[in-house]
Parts: sequence; C-alpha cells; structure tokens
Amino acid sequence: MATAAAMAAALAGALVAGTALGQSPPNPPSRFVGNVTVNGTQPPPGTLIEARIGSSTCGVSTVFYANGEARYALDSPALDPNSSPGCGADGSAVSFFIGGQKANETGSWANYRLNTINLTVTQAVPTAAPPAKTPAAPVAGSTVSSGPGTSLPLIEFMLVAAALGLAGVGVASRVRNS
Repeated sequence: MATAAAMAAALAGALVAGTALGQSPPNPPSRFVGNVTVNGTQPPPGTLIEARIGSSTCGVSTVFYANGEARYALDSPALDPNSSPGCGADGSAVSFFIGGQKANETGSWANYRLNTINLTVTQAVPTAAPPAKTPAAPVAGSTVSSGPGTSLPLIEFMLVAAALGLAGVGVASRVRNS
C-alpha cells in the first residue's frame, strides 16, 4: 500500500513538473540603441523616442545624454497577442519616431543581437512663398480724382483749391460738392 501511495505521489509530482516545464518563458525583446539628432542638432533630454511595427507602438523611450551625446536605448517587445499584439517577430520592419517626427532610419526586429541604429530626423525647410505683387505706385503729379469719371491734373487741382480757399483733407469732398 505504501508503494501505491508513493507511486501516486510521484505521478502527481511528475504531472505538475511536466506542466511547469511545458510552459516556455516569454521571448526577450529586441533592443535598439544609438545616437539621436534632429536637423543636425541634439534634441533635449526627455525627448520621446517611439518604435512602431506597422501601426502598433512597440516600444517607447526617451533621449538621455552620455559623454555629451544625445542617446537612446529602447526595448521592443516580442509578439504576444495578449500584451503586445502586432509587435516583434524576427525580421519585422521597425520605424522610429523622435518627438513625433519620423526618423530617416528603420530597423529590423531581432532579439538575438544588440541593434545599433543612429537616428536622425531631417525636416524639410519650408520654402518661402513668392512675395505678392504689389501694385505700381502712382506717378507723382499726374492726376487727382475730383469725382466719378473725372480727373484733374495736380496743378489745376491745387489752383482750384487755393482759389476756393479750401485746405486739408476735406478738399476733394468740397470740390465734388461745388
């Protein structure tokens, strides 16, 4: 009887051990590291770095400084339908974003090596719109309008204004009303 109890205990232990041994550990992430520049300058510490595979965000980090250089270290998790759907599988293309702007470089997801990729963003410099054409300035001394459809040479206008004793801003309106 003791032998049967010992065998039952051993069998139960084997089943529990078999179940524990049957589960595999999660896949490790793919690690990306490198320098960071935006338009040739180093972004400030804390600038957001994001890794995307397709439309899924698969890792987030921030810029830090080491030896005077802007750097990042980012772990992109392995594909897991429960915790990281759409993320890493060997060879998946990884896009990077620095402060929300797409980096020029991409990577390949691989969790069996350290992936060193120096990230850069080069923004297009907006070209200035051509200046609007300004109308040509009137030629000094040509004519002054004295009402709809009529115009007087400047010298005649001045003579009429002087004869009528008109001066100031209201000259044209007084001439029209005469």
